Amino acid sequence: MEESSKGGVVRVVANILSVVAHPVFLPVYGLLIIFNAPTFMVHLPLGLKRIIFMLATINMTVVPLAFMPLFKYRKVISSYQMETRKERIIPLAMGTMMYIITTVIFFSYEIPQLIKLFMLASSVLSLLILIITFRWKISIHSAGIGALLASVVVLSFRMMTDLMPLLIGILLISGILLSARLYLKAHKPVQVYSGFLLGFFSVFIVMMIF
Repeated sequence: MEESSKGGVVRVVANILSVVAHPVFLPVYGLLIIFNAPTFMVHLPLGLKRIIFMLATINMTVVPLAFMPLFKYRKVISSYQMETRKERIIPLAMGTMMYIITTVIFFSYEIPQLIKLFMLASSVLSLLILIITFRWKISIHSAGIGALLASVVVLSFRMMTDLMPLLIGILLISGILLSARLYLKAHKPVQVYSGFLLGFFSVFIVMMIF
């Protein structure tokens, strides 16, 4: 009975972590890190930060989330967990479209290049995940946390700033999140590790090369 109770608690914690660390929140977390890391980004005008943050949050987080009840009502998805590969295709396609639109908007204005690259990298990753999902179920959670880790690594390199405490923190969260996805049996190990590597290297390459 006690073991069952502990298992229930672990499952609840794993589910909560899966929601909090859902990749739909990646733009929010990424921008918060970029704006608050000890670089010149801290000194950007507050008004500019608000516009960038609100535009990214609405287009890349709020809008995709707002469509989920409609997808469920229309039986495009059977649950918000989107457990099957096929269920993920339409929501991913819509999310990718919003990512690309937002990236194009950002590149149309004079804002710091690093922020533009973060948006471009996020769009590239979303497109790669969509393409892969047509054939195989990859862990989107793992890709998201891998992408966030890569963003911090690039920020540290390009801004020549020591972000080691933040990197260690995200590494720890990554390990816990990947373990949570495996514990919930949402993915096989290869799907989890592949997602993490895809997220890390795609974002790292895009943000370092361009």
